[in-house]
Formats: sequence, structure tokens, C-alpha cells
Amino acid sequence: MIELKTRGLDMQDSQRGFTLLELMVALSIIAILVAVVGPNVVHKIQVGKQVGTMEDMRAIASACLEYIAENNEAPAAGVQDGPLEEQSAFVHALTEKLLAKCPIKDKWGNPFIVYSGAAVAHFGGFSEGTAGRTDFIIVSLGRKGQDEHFIFEPANREAGIFESKTMADFDKNLVNWNGTWIRAPKT
Repeated sequence: MIELKTRGLDMQDSQRGFTLLELMVALSIIAILVAVVGPNVVHKIQVGKQVGTMEDMRAIASACLEYIAENNEAPAAGVQDGPLEEQSAFVHALTEKLLAKCPIKDKWGNPFIVYSGAAVAHFGGFSEGTAGRTDFIIVSLGRKGQDEHFIFEPANREAGIFESKTMADFDKNLVNWNGTWIRAPKT
């Protein structure tokens, strides 16, 4: 009779699988690792999206400030009043000389909401008397893409600054007014 050997083990030993107990222990270890590491990974991903969104908003604000210095008014002053679109006069004004590409969506995939010139009066806390031709507001609606109806308080400019500690903090809107954060996490 021919005896089959594979690397010093006979055929019967090489076909041995995992026992149910071994599989349960391995799955338990994986579940514990996911429970401990998972939330931290998800939180770090959201931090990255929030930071990336704020960087894009800073780039738009810087381009707006340059545009204002050259033209004495915000890009598409009074015309830009809502979600940013690629073909808008606002984007065209910025990409003509100042930005190679204007981001139109935040890192969560939601369109930026932009008000320029007199349209700034449509944002909570501003009025026609306080919104001028050089004003602009850039808004990200956060992770869930929902307007939280933040109202700016000029007498208390720090009222909109928050700490990002929980996942719900990534749902908060980010608001940049004339290059200054009026709704954003503490840095």
C-alpha cells in the first residue's frame, strides 16, 4: 500500500480544520478589537473631513478677499445666494484669476452655501443694514447636510465656536464670514 506524506504530516492530519471553540475565540478577539478601535477610526475620519472642509472654505475665503481687494466688491455681489454651482458667476469670478478650481462641495459631499454682497442679509443675524458689497459668507452644512439655522450674534462673536468631541459635533454647520470663523470648532 502507498502511504501519502505531506511535509512530515500524513494526509489525515493535514486536513484538520478549526474547531468551533477556536473559531469563537478568534471572532471574539476580532469583535473586541472592532469595538475598541472602530469608534476611534470613525472619529478620525470625520475629523479629517471637517479639517479638509475648513481648508477648502479658507481657500475660497482667501480668493474672495483677493477679489475684493482688486474689485471693491465680493464676487457676484448680491447675486450669489445659496448652493454653490460650478457654472455660477461666483465660481467664475474666482476661477478666472485666483483659483485653479473652486471647491463647490464639502468633504461630506454637500454643496457649500455662499452668500455675497447684499445677499449676506439672508443669513441669520445679518440685515440689509449690516450687509455690504464686500461681505461674503461661506457655509458647510456639516456631516448630515442639514441647516442647523445658526444665527450670528455680533455682540458675542465666540457664541458659534464649539468643541468637536462627539459625532454629533460633526453635524454642526461651519460658517466663515469675510475670512473669519463665526461657526467652527475650537482650534
